[in-house]
Amino acid sequence: MKVLQNKLLILIVSSALIPALVVMAIAFSNYGRIVENNSGQIMQLMCSEKRQVIDEKLLNIEQSVHTIYHVATEQYSNSDSLWQDEEQFLEHISRMRELMETTVKYTDGAVSVYYRLDSAIQGPKQGVWLVQDENGDYIEQEMTDISLYDEEDIEHVGWYYIPIANGKETWMNPYYNQNMDEEIISYVIPIIIDEKTIGVVGMDIATKLLYENTKNVTVYDSGYAFLMDSEGEFVYHPDMKGNTISEEFNMQHTYLYEKSILSVENQSVENYRWNDTDKRLTAQKLRNGMIFTVCVTEQEIKQPQQKTLIDSILVILIIMSGFVAVTVFLTKAIVRLIYTDAMTQVGNKTAYNECVDLLCKRIRDKEQIDFLIAVVDINDLKTVNDTYGHEYGDKLIQNGASILKKVWGSDYTYRVGGDKFVI
Repeated sequence: MKVLQNKLLILIVSSALIPALVVMAIAFSNYGRIVENNSGQIMQLMCSEKRQVIDEKLLNIEQSVHTIYHVATEQYSNSDSLWQDEEQFLEHISRMRELMETTVKYTDGAVSVYYRLDSAIQGPKQGVWLVQDENGDYIEQEMTDISLYDEEDIEHVGWYYIPIANGKETWMNPYYNQNMDEEIISYVIPIIIDEKTIGVVGMDIATKLLYENTKNVTVYDSGYAFLMDSEGEFVYHPDMKGNTISEEFNMQHTYLYEKSILSVENQSVENYRWNDTDKRLTAQKLRNGMIFTVCVTEQEIKQPQQKTLIDSILVILIIMSGFVAVTVFLTKAIVRLIYTDAMTQVGNKTAYNECVDLLCKRIRDKEQIDFLIAVVDINDLKTVNDTYGHEYGDKLIQNGASILKKVWGSDYTYRVGGDKFVI
């Protein structure tokens, strides 16, 4: 009886559990892909949002420099004698100074602005250069004498020669400016008319401003952003110590640059490994060609998926526990119906045959067992049925079964025929 009960229990539970596990596996797999896609989209949206904040500052610089450039070139076209007439030239410089001072005050992040004329036109120091002081005011400084420096001296005169060599508006990579004693990024437009170099107009933004904007970015709980220039040199990374880069860090920087470039080109989220941790990154280019990248650990991305899996398993365990409890109860009831005589509530012939088979097996296995078999029937059952009817006969059978159960117990009493019992 217990064998059948166990078989029924296993069959019913497995028939419910296996489809449930299959459905859960499919659902979890689909959910995993959704989490992957969503996490990638979230990272790209965060990267885009933070990149736009920095780009707005860069755009303001560009617009301000273009304003100064257009005013300057317009004054050239309105006067043929500007460079020959000293009074007219000084008035031009005065107007440009006033325009530059007004413009730079309303340009967020600008630390200096300059309008530098070529030495061949008005001497080695001619132009206007305004530098922000510690109080936020823009003070005019003496123009750098570019004739004192080599054209390849980026720290002193790169801001002048590089845009002219490019022949177009130029965002320079971060560099330490010796004249200002500060690391800056310059946006410069060369003034070239009829293939003749007139000079340059430009603005500088402190690198630390972009540094701070990048440093303050958070992605999920542990993610962060980092910034590289257009050549792959780090401007900011949380693993940098000040402006110094460890040898180990420097060895990996090319790897990060390649991953970031791949993300920019494919507009994708890339997997990479950093400090023995699996991570993901997505990157976008700033207006000045620098690369802004956000990254987060693989584990943090998968946390929602893992939590959902654990919650799903707990729910399934709770449901299955209830299901097993109900199944056990129903299985016992079914087995009871199969092995119990309905009239007397003792074992029926099926139960008796199984008991005999088990007993024979134990005998064949040479187990040392003691057993007794007694066959009992009810006398005069036919007379009672004929005289008082079958209802009274059934009652007599039930009473007889009750007496046997009291003596031997229901587990050892079987009804194998009309009035025949075996103990």
